[in-house]
Amino acid sequence: MSSESTLGQASAPRQSKLRERTLWTVQIVTALFFAAAAVSKLAGAEYNVIVFEKVGYGQWFRYVTGFIELSGAILVVVPRLAALGGAILAAVMTGAFFADLHYLDGNGVPALICFAVTASIAWLRRSSLPPGLRWPLGGK
Repeated sequence: MSSESTLGQASAPRQSKLRERTLWTVQIVTALFFAAAAVSKLAGAEYNVIVFEKVGYGQWFRYVTGFIELSGAILVVVPRLAALGGAILAAVMTGAFFADLHYLDGNGVPALICFAVTASIAWLRRSSLPPGLRWPLGGK
């Protein structure tokens, strides 16, 4: 056996561990970010009240969005449901992107970044979903 193949075999588990740790770190930071955003919406922070007033759906929609964000934040750190949490949060960020462009006169970049992160979590964790939930994300 050559030294190259031995090194390749030894580095594969190390890369896998690094990938797993990095992904969990991203998931935890994402969960904290969305939990904070949800609490802000549910607590009625002045900024969120103004934003949802501009969007025009009423304050009930702020509560619904906060609840969905909090649910996604919790799911994204549950190993078997992290992909579902990522998909839910990606859907929320899709709505945030369009709201930012059409109602808030923003550029949508923060929502796009959050979408990319949450969609990546959904995609990279799709194989750990229970069989009944795999279809929408194409898990094995």
